[in-house]
Amino acid sequence: MTDKELRKLRRDDLLQILINQQKQIDTLNEQLEQSKQALANRDIAIQEAGTLAEAALKMNGVFEAAQNAAEEYAQQMQKRADALVAEAEKRTKEAQSLADNVVRNARAEAERILSQARSEADSVVRQSQTGMQAQQGAPEETGKGEDDKRRRWRMWGNKG
Repeated sequence: MTDKELRKLRRDDLLQILINQQKQIDTLNEQLEQSKQALANRDIAIQEAGTLAEAALKMNGVFEAAQNAAEEYAQQMQKRADALVAEAEKRTKEAQSLADNVVRNARAEAERILSQARSEADSVVRQSQTGMQAQQGAPEETGKGEDDKRRRWRMWGNKG
């Protein structure tokens, strides 16, 4: 703000600006204290570590332990994955066997139904031939042969 703008402000506004600036100052002082504390903690850590070489050796131990833990975890996960794959293969074989049985049973049932249908068809053909022979031999029974034709026609799913 320029001097002219500051002179035009009322006292309340000026006080509010001062309060806001004081809050900023307090915040910055707090951050400064935290930074000083962090720096002091680092100085203590460096003093405890002694030299950089000692610190590196300490870190090496941590890294070795972490590496060992990671390898052990990877081995456990590999064993678990192998077990899951084996279980999946077992279930796949069981499902395939079950599916084969269902297909085999369905084919046998279809063959039985087909055989039964053929037998019924042969029976109908024999009845038809018998009816036709009877019709040819007895002209007075022509109405009966006509009924047989209608019955057979309806049996095969036709209307009329």
